[in-house]
Amino acid sequence: MRRLSRLVVMLLVPAITGAQGKKVLTQDTYDSWKQIQGSGLSADGKWAVYTLTPVVGNGEVVVRATQGSTEYRAPRGWTGRPVTSVTVDSPFVAVPAQVTLDSRYAVFLAYAPKADFDKARAEKRPASQQPRASLGLMSLADGRVTTVPRVRSFRLPRESSKYLAYLLEPDPVGRDSSAVGRLGDSLATRARRREYGSTLVLRNLDEGTEERLADVTTYAFDDSARYLAYTVTSRTPQSDGAYLRTLATKQTATVMAGEGDYKSLVLDRAGAQLAFVSNREEFKAPKPRFALYHASVRAPSAVLVAAPGSVDGLSPSDRGRTDFSRDGSAILFNVGSPMADTIPTDSLADKAVFDLWHYQDKRLQPQQKIEAARDRDRTWAAVYLIKGRQARRLANDTMPQVTVSDDARVALTTSNVPYAVEAMWGEGGTDAFVTDLATGKMTPVARRLEFNAQLSPGGRYVAYFDKGAWHAWSVATGQTKSLTGSISGIRFDDETNDSPTTAPAYGLGGWTKDDKSVLAYDRWDVWELDPTGLKAPRMVTDSLGRRNTTIMRIVDVDPEDRFIDPAQPVLLRAFNDETKASGFYRDWLDKHAPPERIVAGDRNYGNPSRARKAEQYLLTQQTVSEFPDLWTGSSLASATKISNANPQQSEYKWPTVELVKWLSSDGKPLKGLVYKPDDFDAAKQYPMVVYYYEMLSDGLHNYSAPAGRNTVNPSVYTSLGYVVFFPDIVYEVGWPGPSAVKAIVPGVQSLVAKGYVNPKAIGIAGQSWGGYQSAYLITQTGMFAAAVPNAPVANMTSAYGGIRWESGMARPFQYEKTQSRIGGSLWEYPVRYIENSPLFHLDRVTTPVMFMHNDADGAVPWYQGIELFVGLRRLGKEVYMVSYNGDGHNPRKRANQMDIDMRMQQFFANKLKGEAAPEWMVKGIPAVDKGKDQFRRVVP
Repeated sequence: MRRLSRLVVMLLVPAITGAQGKKVLTQDTYDSWKQIQGSGLSADGKWAVYTLTPVVGNGEVVVRATQGSTEYRAPRGWTGRPVTSVTVDSPFVAVPAQVTLDSRYAVFLAYAPKADFDKARAEKRPASQQPRASLGLMSLADGRVTTVPRVRSFRLPRESSKYLAYLLEPDPVGRDSSAVGRLGDSLATRARRREYGSTLVLRNLDEGTEERLADVTTYAFDDSARYLAYTVTSRTPQSDGAYLRTLATKQTATVMAGEGDYKSLVLDRAGAQLAFVSNREEFKAPKPRFALYHASVRAPSAVLVAAPGSVDGLSPSDRGRTDFSRDGSAILFNVGSPMADTIPTDSLADKAVFDLWHYQDKRLQPQQKIEAARDRDRTWAAVYLIKGRQARRLANDTMPQVTVSDDARVALTTSNVPYAVEAMWGEGGTDAFVTDLATGKMTPVARRLEFNAQLSPGGRYVAYFDKGAWHAWSVATGQTKSLTGSISGIRFDDETNDSPTTAPAYGLGGWTKDDKSVLAYDRWDVWELDPTGLKAPRMVTDSLGRRNTTIMRIVDVDPEDRFIDPAQPVLLRAFNDETKASGFYRDWLDKHAPPERIVAGDRNYGNPSRARKAEQYLLTQQTVSEFPDLWTGSSLASATKISNANPQQSEYKWPTVELVKWLSSDGKPLKGLVYKPDDFDAAKQYPMVVYYYEMLSDGLHNYSAPAGRNTVNPSVYTSLGYVVFFPDIVYEVGWPGPSAVKAIVPGVQSLVAKGYVNPKAIGIAGQSWGGYQSAYLITQTGMFAAAVPNAPVANMTSAYGGIRWESGMARPFQYEKTQSRIGGSLWEYPVRYIENSPLFHLDRVTTPVMFMHNDADGAVPWYQGIELFVGLRRLGKEVYMVSYNGDGHNPRKRANQMDIDMRMQQFFANKLKGEAAPEWMVKGIPAVDKGKDQFRRVVP
C-alpha cells in the first residue's frame, strides 16, 4: 500500500508542476490536437470548407465565410475509423465537403460516432452491419442542417446549382449487396456474387422536390446538369440497364437494357455522349466477358463499339477506368481477360507446394506472390476512336505505361521491362515510343533513358531528361532537339546529389498553350525552353533565385488548367535555402521583367488553391509555434486567418527553434535545427536528444503537433525539458557510416561548447536509415549516454541479399545505387560493406541501447534488429529490443505508436535525467506476462 501511494505521488508530480505555469505535453494531451482535412473553396470564393479532425474522436465539418466572421459547424462523426484487423489502425479520409455552385448549400457525408465503430468492432460485425454514413445538407443562410440517414455517396453537377443526387445504402433487410444469383440460374451464375443497386434520390434544390430511382449502382451528371446518366442492377432482370434522364423534361431514355451488369459509366465534358461496359450478351456464361458501348445523348441508344475478345483477343474490362479523351474524340478504356481462378488450397493437400526461383525471372518469387492478385486481374490501356470507329490496344506486358494526348491523336508508351532484372541492383532504364492512334504506327523516341519521358498536353512533343540535359522529340518530324545543352554554367540536374545514382532533374513546371514552350527548373530559377530548338533558352526569373539562394517554383492553383497562359501572371513559390523563409512572387512569360514579390516571411507557406470562378485564395501558413491553419484572401498578400484548430496550445510549453551552422570534421558547411524548451535558460545545462534523417533543416518553420510515434517529436521532448537537435548529413559515396560521424559529432560538440547542453546527458535516435546511422554512431564514439536506433540495418553484408518484404523486391539496388550509398556490389567493395556495418564494431559500444524492430517490417527485415540485439547481448552490453507483432516498418496500430513513444520517453528519462527505470527495463517482460502494463516505475 505504501509503494502504491508513492507511485501515485510520482504520477501526479508532472501535472501539479505544470499547473504552476504552462503544462507539459503528455500522452493524454495528444488526442486533443486536431488536424484540418479536405479544405477547399466554393466556386465563387465566398465560402471555405474543411473538416476538423482530432487524433482520436469525432470530427466536425466547418463552413466559414471568406468575408466577415460567419461560421457554421456540424458533427461529422469519426473520420478516422480503423479497419477490422487487430494489428492495424488505418486512417480513413473523409470525402471532402462541397458547396453548391450558387453557395446556397454545403453538402457532406457525416459518419457515425467513434463509439459506434468501437462497438461494431468489439462485436466483430461484418461489413454489411457496420455503421453507415448520413448526408448533411447545410443551408448557408442560417447553418441549419438537414440530415438523410444511410447515404453511400452524393454528386453535385459542376456548372449547375439546381440538383443534388445521392445514393442510399441498400435496405438492411433482404438487400445485401453480397446476395447471389436467383433460383433457376445455372450453378456458375448463382455462384457469382452480384452487387445490387439501391435507391438514388434526385433532389431539385430550387423547388425542394425529390425523385427516386430504384436499384441504381452508378450515376453521373454532365457538367451543366442537363442529363443524369445511371445504371441499374436489379433483382428484376428486365430492369438491368443504362439510362439517361433529361432533367428539364423529366424524361428517361433507355440507353440499353437486359439482364446483366452495367459498369464504368461516364459522360464526356460537353455532356454530348456517354460510354459504359456491360456483360449483357454473355451474362449467363460462367465467366461473362464485357463489351464497350457508346451512345449520343441526342439519340441515346447504345452502340457496340468493342465486342468481347475483339481487341487483340482481349475484352473490355470493368476493372479499369473508362473515360473520354479531353476533347471527346475517343473513349479510353481497359482490356483484359476474365479474372484467372486461384488454385483451391484443398487441391494442394497431396501435392508438393513450393516456389521455384529462376535466375531469368524479371521479378523474384516474393514480389511475384505479392503482385499475383494484380497479375491475375491485369488490364491494359486501350482506345476507341469515335470518328474512325476503331478500337486499339495501347499497352501490353512489355509496354505497360501509356499517356494519351488531349486530342487522342497520339499516345506515349514507355517501358522499363527490358531493364527490370538490372534494376534489382542498378538504375535500369526506360524506352519511349509514340503511337499514331489512327494508324497504329509506333515510332521509337529514345531507348534506355535515365528518367521517364513526358508527353506534352497537345501531343506535339515528348520531353525527356537524359545525360544532364532536357530534350524534346517532335511528333511531326521525329527529330530530337537538345534544349539545355547550350547553356553553360547551369545544371538542370540535382547539384547536391550525394548518392551513387544519376542525379535527377529538378523537373518541369508545365507547358504553354499549343505546346509553344515548356518551363524547366535549375536549382534556383525557372527557364522557358522552345521545343523546336529555334529560340534560345530564356531565364524567366532573371536570376532572382540564384542571386538570393532562393528556389523559385511554379504554383499550379488550378489543376484543371492544362496550359500556362503567357499573357497571365504566373504564381511562383519561393524558398530561401539559407534562411528557410518562404513566400510568393508573380511573373509574366511575355514580359522581360524580374518577378514581383507578393509576400514572404519567416514561415512555411503552403501551396495555395484558387476558387474556380473568383480571385480568392486558400492556403496554410505555419511556424514552429503556429499550427498550419487556413488563411484566405483575394490576394496572397492580404490573406487573413480563418481557422483556429488548436487554441489549447497556449496552455502548454512550446519550443522555440534556431537554425545553426557548423563545419563537418572534413570541412563541409552544415546546417541543423536546435529546438529549445519554452522556459529555456542559457545559464542552465539541459539533456539533449539528437535526431536525424538525411537533411531536416528545411523544416525550420514546420509545426510539430504532439503525437505518439517511433520518432523524436520536438514539441513533446522540449516540453519534457530536453534540447532537441536535428543535424543535416552530407554523404561521401562508399562511406555512409563515417559520413554521419563526420557530420553529427562536430554538430553536437558545437552545441556543447555553447554551454547549455549537458555533455554527459546526450541521447541519439533515428528511424530506418536514421536508425542505421544511430547504430553506427555508437560504435565510433562513446559521447552518447543513450541510443534508440529504430528499425536499423546492422549488417550490410546480410541485408544486401535480403528482401523488402512489403514489395517483395530484392535489396541490392539500395546499396549499389540509392540511399545506402555503398556504390557497388558486395563483391566489388567487401571492405565498404563490412566497415559501414555496425555489427562488426559492436565490441566498441559503451552506450545503452533500446530500439524497436517489428516482425512484419516490410522495408528493413527484422532479422537485422535480431543481429544487432544478439550481438550486443553476446558482448554483455545493455540492450532492449521491442518488436510489435504483426506491425510494420513504422507502427500502424495506434496502441503500438503510443507504446513505443512511452518506452522511448522512459528510456531517455532514465539515461539522460536519472529518473527511475520502468519495470520493463529492470525485469523485462516474460512471454507469459505478455500484454500486461509494464510502464510503472520501479521505486528505489
